[in-house]
Amino acid sequence: MAQGVTPAGINPNARINPTTERKLYKKVVDNVLNSRTLMARMMGNGKPFNGKTFDIPVKITDSGLGEYFAGLETLSSAASNTLIELSFAHTAFAQPVVSVMLESFANSGPEQSIDLDVFKLEEAVGETIQSLGTAMYGTGSSNQPLGLEAHVDDGTNTSTFGGQSRTTYPALNSTVTASSGTLTLAKLATLESTISSAGIETEYPTIHVTTKTVWDLYERLLQPSVRAEYASVGYPALSLRGNGIVRSRADLKGAAGFTALSFRGIPVIADEACTSGVWYMLNERYLEWRGRTIVPSKYAGVLEKVSLTGNTMEGVAAEIKAPSDAGWFFQKMQVMPNQAGMIGRFYVIGQLVGSQPRRQGKLTGITTV
Repeated sequence: MAQGVTPAGINPNARINPTTERKLYKKVVDNVLNSRTLMARMMGNGKPFNGKTFDIPVKITDSGLGEYFAGLETLSSAASNTLIELSFAHTAFAQPVVSVMLESFANSGPEQSIDLDVFKLEEAVGETIQSLGTAMYGTGSSNQPLGLEAHVDDGTNTSTFGGQSRTTYPALNSTVTASSGTLTLAKLATLESTISSAGIETEYPTIHVTTKTVWDLYERLLQPSVRAEYASVGYPALSLRGNGIVRSRADLKGAAGFTALSFRGIPVIADEACTSGVWYMLNERYLEWRGRTIVPSKYAGVLEKVSLTGNTMEGVAAEIKAPSDAGWFFQKMQVMPNQAGMIGRFYVIGQLVGSQPRRQGKLTGITTV
């Protein structure tokens, strides 16, 4: 029986307490963390961040030099300047892991049910994911990485993108449409058509992300026969990594995945950190997580890439662990000079970068259908 806790049910008496051990469940059940599905998918598909900045050349205007002619007219020979560079610098997040020496002594031996030190590592990863998953929907303020409210924006939240002015270069604006409160299939179709290029598969959204509330509203829009199918065979799923194909749970073969609906064959997932009342249409080909992958030579032996294989937790923290090595590092546990304990740190160093904001869009202010 836990110290200081009156158990639910019949309280063990004085004959039982000295003669019988308690049964301690061998995992910590997470009751705090919430799902951060977009962050897990972005980082699960993360790519290396190299150089002091990650710069992307983009075309932002037509040269206007093409012309029709009939004979021997003088044709244009002017030079054109149609390119600019988007520049992204990395950001950094740190999460400490503290081990108290006397607690490690008490937790050692055959009486150990849960490895306390491994649990503290897993707990730190889960809390890191929670913080980064929230930042994925921000504007990049307070040293955070650029979130969707910066990437999917028309200049309302951020006047610049990748160091360039959205006023000077309107091509850097995304499509932001007010829903007037209601979610309809027609509004979703209009938004998709606006941000896509007709007939070119790569220029269509690859994923839709929204809140649990709006996800539920969208399900109500689906035809009754589709809802009945979900009820009978279960919801399909989107894999944590790889392409955006929605599969049955059986096809995932036990791999991590998110419950998904579909709009025109594209997965729709819910994220508990998503901005209230917003439906994001994202083209992941032009929106990606870039993370540092090389340990500087001076820090070799001190920092290492994250490799967490512990299994001490259940719940959200167990389902979404360190998604990839793109940006994730661990500072090895070191004895604190003046204290009886050790400290280590997780670092996540990288940036959410985008190269074509016009292929991203969002529907805002959704409250009903």
